[in-house]
Amino acid sequence: MKSDLISKTIEIDGNAIHYLTNETELHKSVSKPLLIFLHGFPENAFAWEPLIGCLPEGYEVIAPDLPGYNKSSPLPNDSDYSVTSLLARMSAFVGAIQRGRETILVGHDWGGAIAWPLAAFYPKLFSKLVIINAAHPSAFIQSLKHSREQRLKSQYIHQLIDTQAESELRRTHFALLKHMLGEHLFIENGPYAKLLLDNWQNNANLKAMLTYYRQMPQQVPAVDSTSEELDAIRVPNVRISLPTLVIWGKNDDAFDTGILNYLPDYVTRLDIKYHEKATHWVHREQAPWAAEEISSFIEG
Repeated sequence: MKSDLISKTIEIDGNAIHYLTNETELHKSVSKPLLIFLHGFPENAFAWEPLIGCLPEGYEVIAPDLPGYNKSSPLPNDSDYSVTSLLARMSAFVGAIQRGRETILVGHDWGGAIAWPLAAFYPKLFSKLVIINAAHPSAFIQSLKHSREQRLKSQYIHQLIDTQAESELRRTHFALLKHMLGEHLFIENGPYAKLLLDNWQNNANLKAMLTYYRQMPQQVPAVDSTSEELDAIRVPNVRISLPTLVIWGKNDDAFDTGILNYLPDYVTRLDIKYHEKATHWVHREQAPWAAEEISSFIEG
């Protein structure tokens, strides 16, 4: 499949969601399922272009900018970025665009953090779930409680929720975000890097992106929290009945691989595929491999 994506916009609950799609009249007559891709922080829908370009012919794809990112409207209230509100908005988005077609949900990072509970609480919208380096919410909290390594890896979140985060990111020319994504992306200074920088420099976009973290139901505890503090953290019960593929780059700076050990407690039909060399950004770094794993999972 060539990544000949076009831009479209749909209004959901009074706010625009921009999305990329390869939808054509030809695709409307094809029986292959629809793939919906949810990107992560601090990216946007164009993050999926390399992977989409490696998929076999015939799949229709839809990749939205999450609310507040890139060309999707910022939401009016901070509480609109709570997980519960985002799930309601994104389930309405899926229902509006899928037109009764079989739909596979694919999520990475924050897109995965939304995709896990979307699949749990709106399972009739989807036939299968694909997660790329995104922690299941129950597994994430379990890992924060029991893994010092995971608490250490998650400390960057405190920088993102700080009241001065926006001004500090601008003062440092977005050094933290560049480091997260990989400096080489910005040294090469291709179209995607330029688009990201434009998004981050937009005040409304940047505030929206950070508000996702500020509205997290469980903030990250200190690395050396006391046992009493950790015992008090409540673990959500998010159970997935859909067939689920987890694609995981083992060199992830954000997640300890041990986080996946909790998944069988919450996901009944689970397959995990590891890439030994990939990082958190496996969807771009290893796009052909990821596309092959996804298409095999769908066809299988």
